[in-house]
Amino acid sequence: MIQHRLSVFLVTLLILVATSAIAQQKTILFDAAHAQTAGNADWTLDEDSCGTAQRFPTPDQSGITSATPETYWNGAHSAMGVDLVKKGFHVESLPVGARISYGDGTNAQDLSHYNIFVMPEPNIALTSTEITAIRNFVQNGGGLFMIADHAGSDRNNDGIDAAGVFNALMGSPSLFGITYNDNSADKTFGWFDDHPDGNFTIDTTSPIIWTGAFGMPSSSRGLGLFGSSSMTLSGAAKGHVWKTTSTHDTSTGVTFATSTYGTGRIAAIADSSVTEDATNNCGHSTFLGYNDPSYDNGLLVANGIAWLANGSGGGGGDTQAPAVSITAPLNGATVVGTVSVTATASDNVGVTKVEFYLDGVLKSTDTTSPYAWSWDSTTASNGSHSLTAKAYDAALNVGTSTAVSVTVNNVATGTDISGWTVTQANATVVYTIPAGTVIPANGYVVIGRDATKAAFQTFWGVTLGTNVVYLTTAGAFPQINGSENYTLKNASGTVIDGPTISEASGANQDLQRIDPCTAANIASNWRVGVTTLANPGSGAGAGCAKGVVINEFSDAAGTGNFIYEFVELHNDK
Repeated sequence: MIQHRLSVFLVTLLILVATSAIAQQKTILFDAAHAQTAGNADWTLDEDSCGTAQRFPTPDQSGITSATPETYWNGAHSAMGVDLVKKGFHVESLPVGARISYGDGTNAQDLSHYNIFVMPEPNIALTSTEITAIRNFVQNGGGLFMIADHAGSDRNNDGIDAAGVFNALMGSPSLFGITYNDNSADKTFGWFDDHPDGNFTIDTTSPIIWTGAFGMPSSSRGLGLFGSSSMTLSGAAKGHVWKTTSTHDTSTGVTFATSTYGTGRIAAIADSSVTEDATNNCGHSTFLGYNDPSYDNGLLVANGIAWLANGSGGGGGDTQAPAVSITAPLNGATVVGTVSVTATASDNVGVTKVEFYLDGVLKSTDTTSPYAWSWDSTTASNGSHSLTAKAYDAALNVGTSTAVSVTVNNVATGTDISGWTVTQANATVVYTIPAGTVIPANGYVVIGRDATKAAFQTFWGVTLGTNVVYLTTAGAFPQINGSENYTLKNASGTVIDGPTISEASGANQDLQRIDPCTAANIASNWRVGVTTLANPGSGAGAGCAKGVVINEFSDAAGTGNFIYEFVELHNDK
């Protein structure tokens, strides 16, 4: 007796473990927004108000146990809903007035939040927006269960029945490889009874018949079809059950089919008699179906749900957050001016956007890879700051990067040197710097003699950067012939720097300050070389925040090249 009880316990435990592994708390959304209660229909999980399902069935599904009857809820799909909750799934309804969307973060019931979308016999045509959303949901990994009925089952007399709704959803030719027979005059394939329908596929890999998650149906029980249509298949679609008088494993007369589209899965059944139950509280005429003991309806449908739920999972029910990391700047970097902040992001389905944060405050959003933000670091205070990035997918899962710490080291403004003078001694030539001249922090002012900026750059083989101000004096300054030195004074006549060491008496030299911190009148503090070594607009030493200094002056060797002589100032900040 003890051994028997242990065996029963182990079998029960294995069933529970298997059920949990199949469902993994995945979520199913039942469409109740497309006239599912028209006429005598009542294809809802539960209705607190007759004819209108609410999003969450009541009482709450958390109260369902293995002994809970399907009358726990009131809709004619309550048996299906309660059974799926017992199997570990979470179920919701899409109420009248709710929107079908995919990837819309403003919609609380966006399909991206669900694994499976069940559509029990819709009787209102889908809009083009809804069609696009459902197709995208499936294409990106979602599961769709289409439940039709016999051709001509237009319960609200608006000119379209469930088969027509689904055929419009799939298009022509069918994107899913499934086409419902929507000819009500066709009593062979468009409108018929068939019970039991146990004309199963012989493909032993079928997840509906032979390898189903919840067991294998019996051909003597099969489907109970009462007023059914059928389907014709092509492409990726596969049949699992055929009308009894049809030949199994062919493309016509199919009553239960599956297919794939993108990374998603589709299951389709031809009659709502299979999924309904006989109880509702709104006076509708519904019949025993899902839990009818004469047929394996519930088993076959649950196998289909399990197969849908265990697809790629990339559409509805996606719970995997994207991975994201900041690739620049590097952790510990010191940044100045405009900084390119870049990130990489990846996801099992796809990244919809990346947000960039400075010290926890959202600063920029990029929806296209490569993800980047051009950050003007001058808008932040000098010192340490934290950069993070967040990546989102269509299911609104969020991945957050490891924080990158950077140090901002900007000088707020340059130095206005309007009216300052540079005096060249031995010829006593004085140049007054024009009004409005600002030398950038860590930048340069190059005082050229008589060349345009373009000609100057070409002669010296340089491109003056954005931190360089170029001035030309129309031949007045400098006048380098040999033995010249230079002194810099501010607008009040106070000496700021100099005098420098002197050019050689024979000229044809370039003199570059080794470090702006050092004295201007000591020869060892200068690097003296031929003019071809000149480096206008760059190359200043490390410095010590001394301010504006004379950094370089150079003759220009060659006949007639005197127009390219220059004196350079550097703002050591």
